[in-house]
Amino acid sequence: MNATSFSKVDKAAFYRFIQGRPDGRYELDRGYIVQQMTGGTLRHSLVGARIRDVVKPQIDGTSWMVLQDRGVDVGESVRHPDVVVEPVGAPLTSLSTEVPGIIFEVLSPSTTSIDLEVKRAEYLALAPLQAYIVASQDEAACLAWIRGADGRFPAVPVEYGPNDLVAIPPLGIALSIAAIYSGIIDAPPKDTPHG
Repeated sequence: MNATSFSKVDKAAFYRFIQGRPDGRYELDRGYIVQQMTGGTLRHSLVGARIRDVVKPQIDGTSWMVLQDRGVDVGESVRHPDVVVEPVGAPLTSLSTEVPGIIFEVLSPSTTSIDLEVKRAEYLALAPLQAYIVASQDEAACLAWIRGADGRFPAVPVEYGPNDLVAIPPLGIALSIAAIYSGIIDAPPKDTPHG
């Protein structure tokens, strides 16, 4: 990300700024406007689109929406995760949500530490959030923080591989890692007996 503002701005100033720049992607990072890197790989885009496609048929469309490039309002920041599941009912003119149910980020080499550290801390502080899932674009795998029955997120994420299902009970979703990555990243062959 490249710094765009060298002094802190509030969210109103950030929203005015991005509305005048439809050709760029920006985030408000703890009060500073930063330009997100564009030109991600096709694989990154395909993984994000596949997540949306796998999640959408599993949710109640009268209660939830599955969106890409939707802002998420977190404290002093406004983030733009790859996929957001949020409740139906936000004004059509809104630029972000404060009530995401699930947030998905697809890792890129330039965003890994931000996604796993800074954004994780911001997202897991959101009371409505039920799951934060970080998907690899290099292998059929993801890390997931899923809110437990006690209302807490685990300190350490659960790692899921190509043969796993990621269950998100509060929303009734079970994500097949194989379905997300099918045709994008081939799963390694299963061990076969040698004889």
